[in-house]
Amino acid sequence: MFDRNSAFSMEIRDPSDPEDKSPIVQMVTIANELLIFKETSIHLGLTADTIDPGMSDLNTRHSSEILYSVGAANSFVARMILQFKDMIGLAISHTAREHELIQHVWEANKLLLECEKSFYHIYKHTMELMPKCDEIIETHKHKSAIPAIPKVPDLKTHVSEFLINGKKFLVAAYRLLALFYQMPVNGRNESHFDKHRAWIKTKLGEEHPVYKTLESAEPWVRLIAEFSNAVRHDETGLKLEVENFALNPGNKFSSPAWRHDLTKKGLGRQDDYTDLISGLDAGIYNMLTFFEDVLLLCIQDELKGTPLAIFRIPKQKINPKCPIVYVVNLSSSASP
Repeated sequence: MFDRNSAFSMEIRDPSDPEDKSPIVQMVTIANELLIFKETSIHLGLTADTIDPGMSDLNTRHSSEILYSVGAANSFVARMILQFKDMIGLAISHTAREHELIQHVWEANKLLLECEKSFYHIYKHTMELMPKCDEIIETHKHKSAIPAIPKVPDLKTHVSEFLINGKKFLVAAYRLLALFYQMPVNGRNESHFDKHRAWIKTKLGEEHPVYKTLESAEPWVRLIAEFSNAVRHDETGLKLEVENFALNPGNKFSSPAWRHDLTKKGLGRQDDYTDLISGLDAGIYNMLTFFEDVLLLCIQDELKGTPLAIFRIPKQKINPKCPIVYVVNLSSSASP
């Protein structure tokens, strides 16, 4: 007879790939959820008690479900939750606070993965459609008309989702300051980044690395925040225009692009369209490194007076299956 309380084993596979036999890289329990990280996917472990908490059928089996089609080999996973869960555990002695911080990093990680999902949709379709657009124009440029060129599906929706989740991610990055330095944050002021920087300047001083990091990131942080505001509250002086594939004079085409008017916010107006892929790519990597830098500095402050320190892994020793960059180790047993 099946005993749901006994030890068990099960295969974790991507349901879209029946041949998936890739090994599990790490398993992490966060907020009573078992997260299973494979190289190219993330899964949620579902025990029988999770599926049937009311014990309505004792024959209920264990299972799992896929959360993301990216895994430990993805930098946005490795350098967020997988990199920091152990670092936080070594730096924070209070168990409840440790769990709170790890859960916060995972919630932020999910927002960043949503940004990447939006970016990948745009990137994938753009790369696929560029040669098709070129072929259509080459085939018909000596005729009287050129057929309609294809478009990236739901382009504006995915740009909006990227920016809205991006601003939420930045809020999560700034909330680290509340978790480490007790900076006052609530739902009404959580995106007042300028006031947060001013508070940190007063609390830690303008020479503190955390404040310097916030100041250096201010220009692009403000842009992402105002872009997010513009896609939700389009008005005069607060606009973000997104253009899909378009035909241009001379039988040429342009790939997805954007421009903005943020004069209402004192950030000027961009008259010419610029490449959308490049802009989003720079934005998402800026967000990753910003969160990483702020959290590293916060942890570094926690480690003061201990024998532990943060070390960067040499590039040639970074594991491509889980490209973690930083670790906490005994200061006497490792080299920076």
